[in-house]
Amino acid sequence: MNDSNPTDPQPTPAQPIAAVAAVGENGGATLPADLVTIAPTRRLSPRVLTLLLLMTCLVPLVALSGYAAMFGKASDTALDVDVTVAREPVEAVGGQGAILTEVIVIHNRTAHELPNLTVDINGQYFLYRQSPILPGERLVLPQQIFSTKSNQRWVPGRYAITEINVTAKLPSGRRGVKVIRYDDTKA
Repeated sequence: MNDSNPTDPQPTPAQPIAAVAAVGENGGATLPADLVTIAPTRRLSPRVLTLLLLMTCLVPLVALSGYAAMFGKASDTALDVDVTVAREPVEAVGGQGAILTEVIVIHNRTAHELPNLTVDINGQYFLYRQSPILPGERLVLPQQIFSTKSNQRWVPGRYAITEINVTAKLPSGRRGVKVIRYDDTKA
């Protein structure tokens, strides 16, 4: 016993796709077969796809390289501070005397205060100080207070100090930078 209606289109291998698409879920026709069409899709060849992906990567790279070549590196203003690495007594917590420890000493030689001071050791261990250093002030920073962004502390003597960067905000609003590089044998 055949339940199908002889007027319903039945898909056969010889029928076009439009006629097959016209068959509904319950076996009945949803749209006339001549109204249902499948739009052709555009496809990229592997060569064109590869070229488009390469262009997507290369165009920004070439544009940024050209920009850097034309305008050059951003320059910072020199910061007039003295930076020394030394061993000095630092007041102990609670004011119960002083402890001799490794320090970084920053001396402001400018005639103005320097707010937003940032000091980093080897580009990895940082200290940020928002309060300004007054003109002529000598700031003594114990090396143990420097830490990474993940809060690991600097341990003096474990690694050699190869570079100290000091930045601060100048009265003009620009950033002043002082970079001190040390040989591995000296530090």
